[in-house]
Formats: sequence, C-alpha cells, structure tokens
Amino acid sequence: MSEQPRAIRVPIDGGGIEAFSLPLTPSAVGTPLLVLGGVETGLRPLAGTEQLLARRWEGRAARRPVVVLGRPLPDDPSTVEHAMHPRVIAGGVAAAVRWLAVNGGAQPPYAIEAESGGGRISLWLTIDEPELVSRLVLSSVASETPPDSPMASRMTQWIEMAERNEWGAFFGNMAVVMRPASAERGASSFEAAAQLQPRPATPERFIGELKATLDPSSFVTDRLGEIHVPTLVLAGTLDQVVPVAATQLVAEGIPRARLEVDPTCGHTVRTSFSGYHELVEAFLAEGDR
Repeated sequence: MSEQPRAIRVPIDGGGIEAFSLPLTPSAVGTPLLVLGGVETGLRPLAGTEQLLARRWEGRAARRPVVVLGRPLPDDPSTVEHAMHPRVIAGGVAAAVRWLAVNGGAQPPYAIEAESGGGRISLWLTIDEPELVSRLVLSSVASETPPDSPMASRMTQWIEMAERNEWGAFFGNMAVVMRPASAERGASSFEAAAQLQPRPATPERFIGELKATLDPSSFVTDRLGEIHVPTLVLAGTLDQVVPVAATQLVAEGIPRARLEVDPTCGHTVRTSFSGYHELVEAFLAEGDR
C-alpha cells in the first residue's frame, strides 16, 4: 500500500505556505487545479488533514493534478495581520506555484477553484499574476466588505468572539450561519457538536485575515474588469454569510463571467449547490490542454 502524501511547507517571503498535492493518476492529464478554501482555512494547519483532503478532492484528481493550498505561516507572529491580507496572500500563492513548478509540480497556468475568502485571494492573484491563472471557479465570493454591510457585522462578531477565546460560541454560530437562511431555527445536533470543537491551532491567522478582509485596501471591485480568463461564479440565494448580491457583483464585474445561482443553497455551495460538481467539471474540461 502506497504511503499517503503529506502537506509540505513551501517557502514564501516572510514565512511559508502549506501545499498538499493529491496523488497523481494516469488519467490526471487535464489543466492543473489549485484549491483555495475560505477564511476558516487559517484556523488550523493542513498537516494532519491529508486523508480528509484526499477524499474531498479525489474526484477532481481523477482528471487533473490537484494542489490544495493553506494560508501563510509567517515566521514573525507580529506580522500576521499583514501576512493575511488577501492581496499579500495572493503574492504568497504566486510564489508557491512557481516553487512547485521548479520542484516537480505541475506547470502553470492553473485553474483555480476557490470559495468565500479564497475567492478574493484568487481575484487578486489573477489581476497581479495573470500568467499563472487559466480559469476561475468562484463560490460565495465577495470583492468587497462594505463597513455598513451584514457581512462586515458578521465578521466583526467573529473577530470579537475569537479574541475573547469564545470558541464554543463561535463554532455554534458558524454552524447556524452556514445553513440556508430559510432553514429551521433552533439548536440542532450539528450545532451542539460544533460548540465542542477544540480551540484552533492558529487562531491568529483567522483573526488576521478577517481584519484584513474588512480593510478597504483588500477590496478589488474596481479591478474586476482587468480579469480576462473564463470565470464561473456560483452563489446560493439563501447564503447568510456572503449575500447573493455581493457574489453577483463579482460576476457582473468580470468580463463574460458566467453566474449560476441555486435558490435553495446557503453558504456551503461546494456541498449544497445542486449539480455543483457536474457544473464545475464541465467548466474545467473546457480548458483542458
């Protein structure tokens, strides 16, 4: 039995970023895929989650090389808020892609499949390093977080709970808002279990990215017209974290982007959007070399 591949730490300016490359199969000849998760990715390292990641992305890996990237791990803890700025993360992602290319990994450009906060990083990456990106799949993405928006209020609430180490309340709240807005209210067994989650290993990264996402310097709406790669944008009408209007704004700003909306889906588009995997696979296949 072959050994399970492990996440590796790729050197970037000021620290490192974890990369997990799924095992290659003979049929994995399509355009390589880079996966970027939401802000919760910063709560814990990728190391130790390789089996879960392999199961989650084995379908994509059957057709193309797949690399899952974590969030930066700064050498100096005092720089974490700067290091977790979406545009700075995008620079780290670019450095990691180039490092992987010269160390046995797939050659860019990559297709990118990103959700929520990973989507904003992907937008900055495509603007600043267009030669590295061939196409985009963006779920529940917002290009800005206006200070008077429900998104900003939600993020501020999460920051406050995290800074007070109220992780039970935080994960319980997350369990609620990840559900569609029309879902039945009241404590569920999932919500109760969420409140028992242990304290995250790297909460400072999560807090830093949330704060940076609220910073207007991370907003990318005015630059969306510079993106010229095929783009598929997906949203759930009942998303309680990123309103569908915010995701629609992204689709309208990117030339020729395609928007798909599921009227019954909440924030967990990748797992709850009807026909998500078929839509995404068909879109990715259009760009296979």
